[in-house]
Amino acid sequence: MFDAQKSFDENLATFKTACEELDAECAKILFDNIDILITHGADRDARSRFNAQVNAALDALPTAEQVQ
Repeated sequence: MFDAQKSFDENLATFKTACEELDAECAKILFDNIDILITHGADRDARSRFNAQVNAALDALPTAEQVQ
């Protein structure tokens, strides 16, 4: 999937498309929050904020029982 000849943005777009094909809802959660890591790098605070945002979004999803 990663192509060293492509830019970061091109590789990110390819990765996003692949994620959306696997699970569109989870891909949306990931890419709604990925800017935290892109903007602030992979330092501990950025990773913690990213993880907290993703966890909150996942926790807000309806459970299987709620969907039925």
